[in-house]
Amino acid sequence: MYRIIMCLLLIIADCSISVAQSSVLVKGSVTSTQDYCGGAAPSPEILKELASEKPLANKVIYIRIYSKNKKALNFKQVKTNAEGKFELKLQVGQTYYFVEEWKAKPFRLPENTQNTTWDIACLKKRHSTPDYILKVSRSAMPEIHINYHIPCFYAPYCGTYSGPMPP
Repeated sequence: MYRIIMCLLLIIADCSISVAQSSVLVKGSVTSTQDYCGGAAPSPEILKELASEKPLANKVIYIRIYSKNKKALNFKQVKTNAEGKFELKLQVGQTYYFVEEWKAKPFRLPENTQNTTWDIACLKKRHSTPDYILKVSRSAMPEIHINYHIPCFYAPYCGTYSGPMPP
């Protein structure tokens, strides 16, 4: 009887170790940079400051989970802390696509305005392109780093602006 109980305990311990190893802790950070968007000619220091990456606090990132047959299953989400960092457990053997909130929603074509004309093909491609792709394995995982660049309103991604320029 003692041997049977010990065998059962070993089997249960082995199963719990296998389950624990089926996911890994993934760490990452999210930052932003931006363009200079008007006013007096900027100093080199201002341009350098705008180009330096700053942590994005409380940024929600969506993670699309794909099965092995490349079928999208669903979304997870993670929120950065005050330092722009996050961590979460992800399953080994899966591929994850990290995207901003607007890419996690169905594509919506923005309307052209008096000042801005949108390139539909460019927007659709941008919408379907992940910000970061991670294939999770048992080996040491790299720290994820995603930087979002903020352009000026008169130089939108996938758009042509023809309105008044800033002073």
